[in-house]
This record gives sequence, structure tokens and C-alpha cells, in this order.
Amino acid sequence: MKHRKSILILLLAAMIFSTLAGFDLYHFAHNGNRQPATIILITPGSSLRKITRTLAANKLINSERRFIILNRLRQSSAFLKAGEYQIAAGASPLEIITTLQQGISLQHKISFPEGFTLKQIENRLTARRLCPAAALTRLTTDPDQLKKWQLPATGLEGYLFPSTYHYNHQTSCRKIIEQMLETGKQRFLEISAASPATPFNRHQILTLASIIQKEAGNLEEMPLIAAVFHNRLQRKMRLASDPTTIYGLGEKFDGNLRRRDLKDSSPYNTYRFKGLPPGPICNPGSDAIQAALNPAVSDYLFFVSRNNGSHQFSKTYTEHKRAVKKYQLGH
Repeated sequence: MKHRKSILILLLAAMIFSTLAGFDLYHFAHNGNRQPATIILITPGSSLRKITRTLAANKLINSERRFIILNRLRQSSAFLKAGEYQIAAGASPLEIITTLQQGISLQHKISFPEGFTLKQIENRLTARRLCPAAALTRLTTDPDQLKKWQLPATGLEGYLFPSTYHYNHQTSCRKIIEQMLETGKQRFLEISAASPATPFNRHQILTLASIIQKEAGNLEEMPLIAAVFHNRLQRKMRLASDPTTIYGLGEKFDGNLRRRDLKDSSPYNTYRFKGLPPGPICNPGSDAIQAALNPAVSDYLFFVSRNNGSHQFSKTYTEHKRAVKKYQLGH
């Protein structure tokens, strides 16, 4: 009863004050704000007075007192929530209150192209200030965390699905990583469910798909490139893939793959070691995974770049040498 009486007194006082001062309690947006929209950040635990000062400082309202009175009259059981908000210029105080009560924070987008390595993903996350570098390194290398996510000891490479993700100011680094992992898991399950049975496990397929991703110049050739690698694996031949060898070289690679690099001791050097490398060399997209699980039916064992985004495929080493002379040596 006391509460209702206080509200009635407050309403009466507001109406009298409004009449005497000659202003509309519901419409006092700041006319000096000419920006299309203003982005404000309301931190957790902010008081009504602090939120009001933020709105006034950004010229979204021209009276802190009126905003506080209006909020108290309209609040009922809904409170202004923390978050990052985009407020349209000229939005009424009542519209601002409704936005902050709903708590729908501004959404941002971040995209990771197919074939991005873990390092490139980390660089993009830190550049956006979504993940501190040290925290991100711990998150992606912690053995207990990898075990929790049911990932091999080689880490997250290959398991972070390349796509566009949405986040808001309160989205944690861990949440973004988990979104990428979950999306990758679901996409793999969808593609593998619609593909023929394979003797390879998920880790091996993602490893093969990552090589296909890096080798292919266009989507159309992915199944043929996949066929070459499947054929070589079946015949116990070395994959002899430049991208795997370059990945193994790490910072030692200066942009040119030299003959001495083909003798490097890295287990990713598929010129020296047979079979698949220890793990993926990038994060492949759906098309590369599809190709790894559904290679073309072909006898090809070799391919060489035509330097125009396509490749020349060969069945024998003699044919391959001729193709190398034509397209790489200019003979």
C-alpha cells in the first residue's frame, strides 16, 4: 500500500513539474545529435545515474533528471541491462529505455576464410581485441582443454570451421572458439553421413582435406586432387606436397621452397616421410572435406600447377615430367 502511495505521489509530482516547466516527459531526445546512430557501452553493475550520465555525454538525451524520472515511472520489474547498444539519433527516451530493458546487445561479425591456419585465426582474434594473445595461446594449447573437447594432442588446427561468426561485447574468447569447434563438428557429421564409408578417421580426413584446401586452385579440381592423394596413399607413395612441407618449416620458410627444404626433418615433410602428416595444416572448408570423403574416380598420381589457378594431371611419372617442363620450366 505504501509503495502504491509513493508511486502515485511521484506521478503527481512529475505531472505538476511537467506542466510548470512546460516540457513533455516522454520526448526529450537531444536535438544536437546528428550522427546516424551512437554506440554506447553499459558496463555490468552500472547504476541508473551512471547510465543516465553516459546517455547525456553521448547527446542522446538533454535532461538527466527527466530520464531518471521517466525510467522510475516505466521500470516496473524490468531493469536496464549491461551491454553494447546502437541507439538511433533522435530516439525518444522511452525507446532508449525499452532498448536497454530488452538487453539486446549490438552484434558484430568476424569471418575466417577457408584455409586459414590456426595462427591466422589467432591473429585475427587478437587484432579485433576479442582474445588477449597469452590467454588465447593457453586456450589452444592446454592439454586438459584439448581432452575436454575430445581433440588430439596436435591441437585445434583443422577443427576450427572457417565461416562468419556473430558476437557481442560480452562474448568471451572461449565462446568464439567453442562456436567454431561445434560448427566444425556438425559440418563434418553432416558431410560424412552423406558420404561412402571410409577407412580414415575424422582426424585423418581433416588432415587430408586441409592439404586439398591448400593445393587446389579452384573448387572443381578438389575431387581430382583428392583422388591423387588417395591413390598415392593406397600405393604407399609419398604425398610430396609442397604445402605440408612449408607448414613444417614454419618461420624458416622465406617464401621460396628450395631443394634443401625437401630434406627437412619435420614430420610434415611429405617429400621425406610416407603417409599423412601428423595433423591438418590449415582449417578446411566444406568443399575440401567433401572432396576428401568423395574423391573422383581416377588413376591420376601426379599434378602440377599451370600457373593460372588450374593443374595438369598425369597418370605416370613420365607424363608428369613433361608437364613440369612445360608449365614450370618453360620448355
